[in-house]
Amino acid sequence: MQRGWSQDQLASRVGCSKPQISDLERGNRGLDVDWMRRVADALGVLPAHLLSDHDNPERLTDKERALIWRYRDMIEAEKEMLERVADVKPGFRAEPRDADAA
Repeated sequence: MQRGWSQDQLASRVGCSKPQISDLERGNRGLDVDWMRRVADALGVLPAHLLSDHDNPERLTDKERALIWRYRDMIEAEKEMLERVADVKPGFRAEPRDADAA
């Protein structure tokens, strides 16, 4: 994630010194949960966004997160309807049916 900020600018937003940011970037300082929260707040992202896909394989895309928020705003009847649709989602066919081949 790039913002085009200098280390001084990021340090100012995080509330720390430039050498502390430099140490974080070089891996000389551990990025514990407190530091992750501070840096994420400064960048306007969630702490999980600071992790690579390898370290956070269940990270949601913005589109997935938006769908979750839309689901949470639904009334119970709408949620039940959506869950029924998801339950009958067609499965993957490895081989085409005879009618598909024609």
